[in-house]
Amino acid sequence: MHTLKEMPVEGYERVLAFRDPAAGLRGFLAIHSTALGPAVGGVRLWRYASEDEALTDVLRLSRAMTYKAALAELPCGGGKAVIIAHPELQRDPAFEAYGGVVESLGGRFFTGPDVGIIPADLAAIARATHHVACGSAAGPDHSHEETALGVWHGMRACLDFAGLRRARPHRARVAIQGVGSVGLQLARLLKREGMELLVADIDPSRARQVAEELGAEVVPPDEILTARCDVLAPCALGGVITVETARQIQARIVCGCANNILATPEAGDELARRGILYAPDYLVNAGGLIAGVEFYLLKRRDSTASLARIYDRMQQVLELAQQRGVSTARVADELAEARLRAAER
Repeated sequence: MHTLKEMPVEGYERVLAFRDPAAGLRGFLAIHSTALGPAVGGVRLWRYASEDEALTDVLRLSRAMTYKAALAELPCGGGKAVIIAHPELQRDPAFEAYGGVVESLGGRFFTGPDVGIIPADLAAIARATHHVACGSAAGPDHSHEETALGVWHGMRACLDFAGLRRARPHRARVAIQGVGSVGLQLARLLKREGMELLVADIDPSRARQVAEELGAEVVPPDEILTARCDVLAPCALGGVITVETARQIQARIVCGCANNILATPEAGDELARRGILYAPDYLVNAGGLIAGVEFYLLKRRDSTASLARIYDRMQQVLELAQQRGVSTARVADELAEARLRAAER
């Protein structure tokens, strides 16, 4: 039987710590905003060093989901859940108990897959709630591909804005940090587009497999962020670009699949100061969210046109940032916050 503990956090509508000792379940759920509609966000399974680290992660991720939905003009807000991975976790009953947590919110939160989640986890959640996205023949079960496609649309906008596609047609050099599910899909897409690829992953065998499949060059994980390239694509976990890292990046563009790529807003300012184009992660990696929300909430089966509009939004952000002399990250935040304010009036 799960238990819930309310955790008041300024700026968030609801934050819960949830537990189920019998299943070894420990985690957090954060609803950042429902101003635009029910909060939507995946559940992440990760081996956190502490509960404080898990709480920090869920707060950052849920806020990013609100901004992602707002910028994509979707009728939903942002939320997220994280479950702490540990040896005593009994996976199947734990995820069913998590489904009970979601069900207790009465439709205010709609969940789905994130890092560490497999189809069996979603099936377990679905035994306790219908407020969950489960891949099926009728629904979108290729969110990794849709996320990667959205990132490509954003990357195209950056390449065009920087004049790199005209100067070096089809041969831009892209360094991908992390070739897991979404990073691999992006690598395959970029290969089809004729890009030259560098890849790095904390799992050396996975990096080698991707390199063999796509003819990419393998780079050590501790060197990929500063590799000489046209585009740096962080596709692992967030917070990888600090102010110090931003000073060492050799890419002309930073555009990847990861959430919360910037460790701080000041890191985005440093990229802008150096003339590096940054594609705000929650703008370009919204493809999976767009397809899922349009299918489950709006009953649309084809999101191709909506995904393509990521290119236009990225162009708008780049142009406004250039006009104002500020970072693209700050412009994207302003646009998302303006839509939220309009909804709250």
